[in-house]
Amino acid sequence: MLLVVLSGCASVGAVKVDSNERIEIEQAQLQESHLLDIGVVVFKGGEISPEQAENDAISPEIREAEARYISYHLRETIQKTSGWGAVNVLPSESEIMDVIVEGEIIESTGEDLKLKISVSDSTGVTWFENTYLTKVTRKDYSETNDESDLTEIYQGMYNRIANDINAYRKKIDERGLTSIRNTSELKYAANLAPDIYVDYITQDVEGKTTILRLPAINDPSLLRVRKIREREYLLVDTINEHYADYYDKVHDSYGNWRRYYLMETLEKRKVERESKVKKALGAAAVVGSILMAVLGENISPALVVGGVALYTEGVNASEEAVIHQEAIVELSESLQTDVEPLVVEVDGEAKELTGTLDEQYLQWRALLKAIYQEEIGIPEEEYDNTISNG
Repeated sequence: MLLVVLSGCASVGAVKVDSNERIEIEQAQLQESHLLDIGVVVFKGGEISPEQAENDAISPEIREAEARYISYHLRETIQKTSGWGAVNVLPSESEIMDVIVEGEIIESTGEDLKLKISVSDSTGVTWFENTYLTKVTRKDYSETNDESDLTEIYQGMYNRIANDINAYRKKIDERGLTSIRNTSELKYAANLAPDIYVDYITQDVEGKTTILRLPAINDPSLLRVRKIREREYLLVDTINEHYADYYDKVHDSYGNWRRYYLMETLEKRKVERESKVKKALGAAAVVGSILMAVLGENISPALVVGGVALYTEGVNASEEAVIHQEAIVELSESLQTDVEPLVVEVDGEAKELTGTLDEQYLQWRALLKAIYQEEIGIPEEEYDNTISNG
């Protein structure tokens, strides 16, 4: 049976999001066979220049903390739309999911948030690639009093991203949804046993995957693949429990860090502006007095004294700005203390939930392949050659 892969044009652009953007809840009841599973791959933290690290007190550790927090909060928001199957955070991309959401933090200052988002499905179709940006004020923080689970100063942006993903899904007909689900299952099967499933799908140079034929519903190999896939789903569920614990742990401290980071940054800007003005006016007064003396005019002592005093105030203001900078550094260090790695236990082995979780996840997936190999009875050497040749 030949299924035509859904094709579409991905949208690319910059989206300015209103902080009051509301989430759209799916009202229609979809058949379970048409519910797509979504994987939100842990966001990239973006590059941090040495100047930014020094001036803004933003460290790679802070960005990693934000990446985990933002990824999980987006997962929670997407799930709330009620238009999907399983929605999980993934340490890395996997064929287990029908739709993959990838993101990168371009800017995050407690005032401005800028995220680059890419959404694609198992058939290789990119739904859209957008850069979302929004801005909040000190007043927005003071008005955040709701204590619901999804209280978030940037909730409008999360809502918009979830709404855009849901809007694209609504444009896909039932045949297209079925094709996406079948493709992800066959790609997962091909990853486990490429020798068996090599003739079921094909991929063109642009990365688009087409189903050539489907296995029988009661095919023994497919049933084994589904058992292995269910085991990986259980592993992903376990991982997400720990992402949830991590999220709960840093929720308050990260929110406070952003709030006070913004306050300190705004105060620092204000002091720096006042410092420049005072030093400029003070210097001008002193220089003006010198010029008057050169021209033989009477110098007002008050003008000189006032100019020196004004310049001194400017210098003191600069020192005050340094104090605010140090406060920002302390806030950053405080957040880092609150985001120490968590230890997870999978199959009796303790693992740290850190940046290396991606590697651990790949090891666990390799273990699932070994389990599949044992179940179908392929000798280890033959299976290894099959994998490498595949």
